[in-house]
Amino acid sequence: MKILLLKPINDRYDVVQPPLGLGYLAAVIAGLGHRAEIVDAGRVNLTWKGFADLIDRGNYDLVGIQMFSHEVAAVKKHLGIVKKVSPRTVTLVGGPHISGDPKGTVESLDTMDYGFVGEAEIGLEGFLRMEKRDYTRFSRLRVIPNPVCRDDGQISVNPRPPVPDPDVIAPPAWHLIDPRSYPPAAHGIFYRYFPAAPLITSRGCPFQCTFCAARAITGPVIRYRSVNNVIEEIALLHERHGVREFHIEDDNFTLRPDYVIDFCRRVEGLGSDLAFALPNGIRLDTLNREILIRLEKAGFYSVAVGIESGSDRILKLMKKKLTRSAIWEKLHLIRETTNMRISGFFLMGYPGETEDEIVETIDFARKLPLDLASFLIVMPLPGSSLWNEYKERHYDKIKWENFIPSRISFGLSNIPPLRLKRLQRWATLSFYLRPRIISGILRELKRPRQYGIIARRLGDIFR
Repeated sequence: MKILLLKPINDRYDVVQPPLGLGYLAAVIAGLGHRAEIVDAGRVNLTWKGFADLIDRGNYDLVGIQMFSHEVAAVKKHLGIVKKVSPRTVTLVGGPHISGDPKGTVESLDTMDYGFVGEAEIGLEGFLRMEKRDYTRFSRLRVIPNPVCRDDGQISVNPRPPVPDPDVIAPPAWHLIDPRSYPPAAHGIFYRYFPAAPLITSRGCPFQCTFCAARAITGPVIRYRSVNNVIEEIALLHERHGVREFHIEDDNFTLRPDYVIDFCRRVEGLGSDLAFALPNGIRLDTLNREILIRLEKAGFYSVAVGIESGSDRILKLMKKKLTRSAIWEKLHLIRETTNMRISGFFLMGYPGETEDEIVETIDFARKLPLDLASFLIVMPLPGSSLWNEYKERHYDKIKWENFIPSRISFGLSNIPPLRLKRLQRWATLSFYLRPRIISGILRELKRPRQYGIIARRLGDIFR
């Protein structure tokens, strides 16, 4: 079969980097002898006419679309175009949104044929092993892991436990998502080398942070790839694609000290011309002096940490299992032990959070030894604990396009939306308009493109 995997057209592209999820699925498709194509709308600036032309000339048997919550309307439009231009093409939807809200997704996307929740590699393999004429035989679909489908007027979801050993999953089809074809600095302003590639070393999350939907996607049990498996991928990317910088995207890379130390030891053996970053926000309570020293020695130059709030009360409500004092202690440990750049993530507008507590968070952020900070509006992401409460009260009023960190979800916070937005702007200005922060940024601005990145990021905050 000829199969298209798509990152959809959007009104904004915050992170444009090789789509790992689609890369993994493409490897499954190729392993079964089918032909896979990946189109990343953000990378190629795909237009709606361009997409219709692509479907018209592509003659695809199947189109699979990765969907985040803010992309519901865009994906609905994509599906409509597929069914209009190529009615025989089977459509699949996967990704974080359907994993957190499978039944709601099916109801919203009336032209979607099938979906997958959670980790889709094994389920997709089972789906593709079926004869196409059997796709409507629901008794066959029920034996496949994680499908979502319409079954005799009902919405059927068949979740299965995640794959116990991630090493059995084939590595991404990197030739279809070549890092050299993507822009640098996917996560922010700064980068050391180009091209850079994202990696994951683990799947699953054992923590219960109320604002996070990771458990709905990859499960509550953390499963690590072997260090050898990850090192082989790094070597492949370096040798075949010229990658010198690697961004480890999973939140729990530092959860197991033995894993980190073994990884760093193996990386050191690869040579000194590689750089590593942890851009996705690791947990502060997993860090100690030995780990930090080993990370920097292995080439880690940047670390992002999830702080979330400067209020102990809000941190407790979030089930973050952190306190102000622990945050203070660990951040100063990073600063005293290494020269790594430190970025902090903060959340604003948590249910029940007062304006005074947001001000407390802003003041706390300014006192911490951070180089960069992101102040994000809380979202009730499908699959999170916040979602379970939010959907009961507000589902019929949801505007999915607002499920991004610079926009406000109706009814989540008691603080009026305009006031919450002003607080976000004030947080950003008060953190960055300081001599120490400005001078640190200017020292690292070496490329014209970086100024454009800053302008776009500020535009999102002040729009």
